[in-house]
Amino acid sequence: MKQIDLNLLQTFDALFELRSTTRAADRLGLTQSAVSHALRRLRAAFQDPLFVRSGRSLQPTARAVEMAPEIHAGLVRLRNALTPGEFDPATARRTFTLAVGSYFCTLIAPQLIAWGRRAAPGVTFRLVPPDKDLPAMLEDGSVDLAVGLFDQVPDRFVTEPLFSDEFAWIAASDHPLASRRPVTVADLEAAHHLQIGTAHPFGLPSALIETRQVSDVGGAQRVFDMDARAVVYDAQTAIAAVSESELIAQVPRRLATRVGRGMGVVCLDTPARSVRFTMMALWQGRLRQDAGILWLLNRLKEI
Repeated sequence: MKQIDLNLLQTFDALFELRSTTRAADRLGLTQSAVSHALRRLRAAFQDPLFVRSGRSLQPTARAVEMAPEIHAGLVRLRNALTPGEFDPATARRTFTLAVGSYFCTLIAPQLIAWGRRAAPGVTFRLVPPDKDLPAMLEDGSVDLAVGLFDQVPDRFVTEPLFSDEFAWIAASDHPLASRRPVTVADLEAAHHLQIGTAHPFGLPSALIETRQVSDVGGAQRVFDMDARAVVYDAQTAIAAVSESELIAQVPRRLATRVGRGMGVVCLDTPARSVRFTMMALWQGRLRQDAGILWLLNRLKEI
């Protein structure tokens, strides 16, 4: 294959992510005709259509899907090598892809995006859900930073604590336990439970394991079997389900306070020890000193 102009690879990367010549042109600062011309050159170079039109979007071919992760990772590495040691949010043009769950999206993302529009107009925040492929996504550069509960993280990644919260038992406001002061361990054991079954790429965090342990008034630790009547994948869905049922669940207290009140969900008054947890930032070790990542971390801590 003949040598490929770096600008063509940047066009390919933008087309693969955005699936539109118009949006790719906006991102790259080119005209739509220039992007279309670049796509023709890419097709000729790789001897493959690469993208085919489906309705209003462009869908990648199997060859494009195969190439995309390596091209994106290569561009990220090159960008990092050429990035100056300082990050000026007022003039920077960069996309930060964050793998985050509903907790982050509800409590932090609105403020981050609003702040970014004022202080860093050329910065785009792209939020994607975390899944079992998160390590690979961090490795190939398709995710810049993840925020969540992380244990057993390999040394090739960097972690940094952002803030702490605790788990709280919740129930609908008309649930019999909602007015009981206090709710005993026996009450919790006798109730029907909803469980959160989120996939964790580095193993189940210890904080989630500890939520199955409760303490009675005397302080003795007891572990009870969660006979879950429903299992959901995130805390916000758990709050919504609890609001419409007789189930109780454990969710982060900050989220329960922010979202639950409007849904008619309350935190139960229980003497059981509240399990605290720390939300961590996670990113690839080769970006340890990346000025943009460090800037983003500081913003998240401030929020």
